[in-house]
Amino acid sequence: MKNSIKKLAFFQALTVLAASVFAAPGAAGSPTPSESDRMRGVIFECNLPDFSDSNYNRAVSALMSAFEKEYGSKISPATKGRVGLKIYTNSGPGMCTPRPLVDAVVAQLEKRGYKRENITLVDMSRRRMRDCGFLPRVSALQKGTPDNYNGCPVADIESGQFFDKRWYYDNALMPKSMKNIDATSSLYNPELRKSYLPVPLFLTVDFWINLPVITDMEGLGVCAAIGNASIWNMSNNERFLKQPANASMAAAEVASIPELRGSNLMTILTLERGQFVGGAVFNSRCSFSENTLYLSANPVVIDYLAWNLINKYRRSFGFAPIDPIPPLLNYCRELKLGDYDLRKIRRVSVPYVSKDR
Repeated sequence: MKNSIKKLAFFQALTVLAASVFAAPGAAGSPTPSESDRMRGVIFECNLPDFSDSNYNRAVSALMSAFEKEYGSKISPATKGRVGLKIYTNSGPGMCTPRPLVDAVVAQLEKRGYKRENITLVDMSRRRMRDCGFLPRVSALQKGTPDNYNGCPVADIESGQFFDKRWYYDNALMPKSMKNIDATSSLYNPELRKSYLPVPLFLTVDFWINLPVITDMEGLGVCAAIGNASIWNMSNNERFLKQPANASMAAAEVASIPELRGSNLMTILTLERGQFVGGAVFNSRCSFSENTLYLSANPVVIDYLAWNLINKYRRSFGFAPIDPIPPLLNYCRELKLGDYDLRKIRRVSVPYVSKDR
């Protein structure tokens, strides 16, 4: 087990993806750094008529097929035979990863050989996931309904059940509140410095897929792909939520951990609903919608486009734009997580196919 997390050696930002992510059955080896860089230099987008279940299915199918064509190989089960899906539910039912998008991704993974019981949904709070429909209501559980999402296991970070004590992010920033710290505990207890990472997203899977939404966020400026992979993807995260001087660097460092970054296959971002003012507290009057899906192996360009969208709607509603560019994006670029310079990114328009594939 590597100690690179707590030593922050991940500043080296290794570029090798997890072994056999794209490998065909029986194939060996992993993508080279140059191949990984090439995939981070492309963003796919698809415009769909609306966000019905069938349209999500068709658009996700077209995007994943385009991704495979660009790479030159099909996605298929590798050595671990499991996949993680990082969803977002912290803002509640009004601003969460849409279930039809999750259903479409699961369906495409099933077509590529993965079983539902090996596709795990991961997010912060089991209660929030239940509120957003990713887990059955308690009344349904009492009647014997399985506590999963249509056959897919669900892992909640807050429970602490999905950590490995050797895998954490170490930061000197203390918890936001000391109310729950035992009076006999030392303020120098090293556990107070640690934010544990959910192993279903990198230790036990062939790869994981990021399924964020767009909100603004104090400290980060924009919260989409990187925020969902970092701040909303670890324990003891409340200490970063209102610390502008620390949140962006912490998010960039966590997102750049080689093992977490290396197993992240892609981000799929829906513009079904985003929020440009109010942060994680949902406000329908400050939300927007555009009929577009993005897919990329580069979370930095995803967040750059999200930042531009937030500012577009902030201006149109009379709010000051988030300016200058959020430091998060520059930190991530320095750590080789991806570039946001659209002159270096090839945008591929994927045609929407009006029939199931």
